[in-house]
Formats: sequence, C-alpha cells, structure tokens
Amino acid sequence: MTSIADRAAAALAIPLQDALGARPADPAAPTAGLVFPVEGLAINPGGTLHAGALGAILELQGFLTLLPELTDDEHAVTHHISTQLLSPGQRGEEVLVTAVLERRTRRLGFLSATAMVGDRLVARSQITKSVIALRQGTTTNPSSAAASHS
Repeated sequence: MTSIADRAAAALAIPLQDALGARPADPAAPTAGLVFPVEGLAINPGGTLHAGALGAILELQGFLTLLPELTDDEHAVTHHISTQLLSPGQRGEEVLVTAVLERRTRRLGFLSATAMVGDRLVARSQITKSVIALRQGTTTNPSSAAASHS
C-alpha cells in the first residue's frame, strides 16, 4: 500500500514541477494546495507568468486533489482542461493553486481549480481526469521518473 504522501511526492518530483518550484502550501497536507514562484521557467518574454507553466501546476493540483479518492491500483490522467487567464502574475510573486473535486465517477474526476496571488484571482480551470488502472510495474516512488501525473 502506497501512502497519499508518497504518491503526492512522486508527482511533485517530476522534473517539470520541480523546475517550476512547485511545493505544497502546507507540507502537512500535500494535496491541499500548491505554491510556486513567478520566476525562471515560469516567466514569459513579457516578464509575466507563463500560461504553460501555470497550466502545468493547475493540472498537477487537479491530480493531487483527486488523489485521496483513488485506490492503490488507480491513477488519473488529464483528458480535458479549460483555463481562463484573468490577471497576469508578475515576476517575484508567489502563486497559490487550489482545487475542489466536484464529482467522482468510476472512471472520471471533475475538478475546479483556481490560481491566486494574494486576494487576486489569476486563473481558473475546469479539469476532467480519467481514472485508469496503474500499469503493471509502475512505481509511485518519488525518486522514480516513471511516476507521472498527467
């Protein structure tokens, strides 16, 4: 049996999330929300938050929010995401991403996610995750590159 904390750590250890500096907002509750800085790979040529970087973290938080509802032999992958970008994140700001599980069926998870800087809404997403069987031999060890959330 793999713990939720181990599975969350595996998702956060994926090189893209690591390079973006994503980390749990509350280390004691790794699925409750993520924070990441608007710096490095998360900045576009205009000096504001890169939409692709933001999308990656919104998607990751969708997975983390669904994670407690998954059995040990289930995984979830995104099959649809729709994001509204509402306000630019500025260099040096820190973005908080949270999500809510709206509904879980046998094969799908429907989530709403938001990205905030302070009290300013930066983006919101609707995410649909497909619940799939873990492939034989797949590990959720944080040090394994095979542990993918998307």
